[in-house]
Amino acid sequence: PPPAPAPPPVTARLDQPFGLAWDGYATAARYAPAIAGYRGGGTFHDITWCAVEPAPGEPRWTAEDKVVDAALRYGYEVLVRIHIGSCWASGRPPSSRPRIAPSYPPVDLNAYRSFVRTLVGHYSAKGVHLYAIENEIDAENYWGGDPSAYPPVARAGAAAVRAADPRARLVDPGLSSSSYGLAVAKALDDEGRANDAVAFYQRFYARRGWSRLPRADDAAGLRRAYGTAAGRRILAAHAAVRDVDRARVFDVYQLHYYDPWEEAAGVVGYIRRLVPAGMPIEAWELGSFWPGPTYDPARHAAETAKLVTTLLSAGVRRAVYLPLVHSPGAIAPEERWRGLYEEDGRARPVSGVLDRLRDDTRAGIWRPLDQDGLRGALVERADGVVLILWSADGRTRSLHAPPAPASVPATVTPLPRNVPRTWPAGALELSGDPVIVATRASRASVMRWLATA
Repeated sequence: PPPAPAPPPVTARLDQPFGLAWDGYATAARYAPAIAGYRGGGTFHDITWCAVEPAPGEPRWTAEDKVVDAALRYGYEVLVRIHIGSCWASGRPPSSRPRIAPSYPPVDLNAYRSFVRTLVGHYSAKGVHLYAIENEIDAENYWGGDPSAYPPVARAGAAAVRAADPRARLVDPGLSSSSYGLAVAKALDDEGRANDAVAFYQRFYARRGWSRLPRADDAAGLRRAYGTAAGRRILAAHAAVRDVDRARVFDVYQLHYYDPWEEAAGVVGYIRRLVPAGMPIEAWELGSFWPGPTYDPARHAAETAKLVTTLLSAGVRRAVYLPLVHSPGAIAPEERWRGLYEEDGRARPVSGVLDRLRDDTRAGIWRPLDQDGLRGALVERADGVVLILWSADGRTRSLHAPPAPASVPATVTPLPRNVPRTWPAGALELSGDPVIVATRASRASVMRWLATA
């Protein structure tokens, strides 16, 4: 086959890496100010061939245009994820819920290419230049076919996108957050680190539970998990995405992550070992999977601050929070993926925490920070430095004095309480919860201060 075209140049960073995902068909007007606050960030919309064109003929874009046009008016960069679905186009009986029915390979690959070119021509004219081919091919509710059947569809769809819009960038399909626990454990096991693999697997699924994969208490149990139907599908899907990414079918790796923030750095490291050097990683779905009565809104907020900080400082270029608010019945009747708002419209603490991180770090350059028992990030802005800090082991640690210059006191915002105050003098105690420290000092002077404070 001919070599893939060189991808368009990658922007070094985004001035606004934060974004939101919401139900564009039915989100209440009261959330408009919250959505508008993330102007310049990213959001995505899923468009399914079987929903747009339920019978062969002219596609109907009205419902999808309403969603995409609204996101563009809010000032978002929009990713359109293109699905096939279940209908005549994939040789399946039509679904009563065509927008969320699983996809299968198309009956006619040429007809599929034609649909993709039509879709991209329609939306590129509106200013959309980001596209993905399908979503979470390891999950049967999104991709009903075998994961090994995905690469030919990916190649055909990606080529059609590029033919219709030379400015387009292609984002890979993403893999479900829950799949990384097994996939990373398998990679560790393959490296001869069986004990680390088992420990990672147990930590990763501690909150999520064992509904998809079996519990494993030792290496033998973990290897049995690889051989389950779910395990085989997860590993096959990761291999399929790895292969198309290495072949440069896509320009961007799409990360979905809702699991323990402590394991996020390990997941990013796993991804970087799989994809071509320099391939951007963007978290187009990020949040908290926390079912059941143990849910704690304050802890959710603190954990999300750490997750976002960990990912952005590790070089992940984008963090799109999902969902804005739980939509009953969309995926599950009860809330599992925790929204920024309660169903009655009340803001949860995590909403204010994300707003604060967005505003305090806007247009900044993120760098990881790991020094003297402190973890977090240093974000360099034109007007100074913002630190997001916490104690690595949760024990109290003190910064004995604020950074210079004393004429412009630093600002301290403990999270998740999210009430800023000035720090003119005295010590600052840090715990396991993150704290934002904003100062007019330069990066060099802040690093010297951290070394002695």
